[in-house]
Amino acid sequence: MRQPSDIIAALEAFDGTHTAPLKDVLRADLTEKALATLLAEIPGIHEVPATWLIKALAEAGRIGSGTLAEVFERLPTLTKSDAVLHVLQCAQHAPDAAPILRPHLPAYFGAKTILLRVWVLDAYCRAAPPEEDLTDRIRQGLRNRSAAIRARSRALAQEFGVDLENGK
Repeated sequence: MRQPSDIIAALEAFDGTHTAPLKDVLRADLTEKALATLLAEIPGIHEVPATWLIKALAEAGRIGSGTLAEVFERLPTLTKSDAVLHVLQCAQHAPDAAPILRPHLPAYFGAKTILLRVWVLDAYCRAAPPEEDLTDRIRQGLRNRSAAIRARSRALAQEFGVDLENGK
């Protein structure tokens, strides 16, 4: 079991590029205190590796919607675009918590990086109330000049049942 000291050591060892120290932490389960230590680093000087770990834990199904909701609430306090990206990428793993993100997403619609705009679109769709028709938003993405945004829009269309053939 990973302890708080293991989390701090991994976050401090992250050099901004190589994820080996972060991957090493994931080789064992985290104690509740270790998870609390990880969450305490968001936001902060270690928000990029901390959100990277949160994303990896979410992808592996090792943290639930409640924990992700806590992270989603912190989105507007993040200062690094990579940390924002990691949090947005978690929306697909916590559909029940994703609506927490919705009010904060417009601030990122004009993000400088394509990758961030791709995942803002994804989070926007996932955070939508069930009665909202996402057809126009997804079609708008399909007309974007970015291939990455078009690809994500196609995936969202399939997932949300938007009929691209018949205009429905």
